[in-house]
Amino acid sequence: MTKYLIVSLLALMSTQVSANDFSFDELILPKPVIALTLDYIPATSDMYGITIAPSHYDTDYANWGYYIGYARSKETDVIVEEPGEAHTKDTQWRFGLSYTLLPKLSLYGGAAAYSSEYTYTNNIVPLIVGGKPVWETDKDTTWGAEIGLRYVVGKHLSLGAGYNSATESAVFSIGYSM
Repeated sequence: MTKYLIVSLLALMSTQVSANDFSFDELILPKPVIALTLDYIPATSDMYGITIAPSHYDTDYANWGYYIGYARSKETDVIVEEPGEAHTKDTQWRFGLSYTLLPKLSLYGGAAAYSSEYTYTNNIVPLIVGGKPVWETDKDTTWGAEIGLRYVVGKHLSLGAGYNSATESAVFSIGYSM
């Protein structure tokens, strides 16, 4: 009799034990997030730019994202012998991947192409009416890598800091995450 009592007690208790059934719960999908940031790169000449950084919203790759950015400096006049003229301009393209470490903290890294452009005249001015000097351009492009962290403060403020080997300087970002 005791056997039947124990077996029936175990059977009664085991009716409440079952695997979790999530079929009635709503499927939680990651929300698409995009950050639009203004960047400052203190290179040879200060560069200012913009970066767009969307995150992936596929459930299989929810922690991954990518970014692309462009920055340029002001055109700076260079002092040369008269009647010549010259100026320099720097530009940079940045692109890569980001990975979310915590809900508001992500690590990013990728490639950077830094171009320094020197434009000058050859000091020869044609002696004709309406004659203009001939401009020549020397352009040097350096490829490098970058790595950094991006953190979302509150709901929408995005702050970022990283290192760029192409310019051998830091990259500072502030922007809006939506």
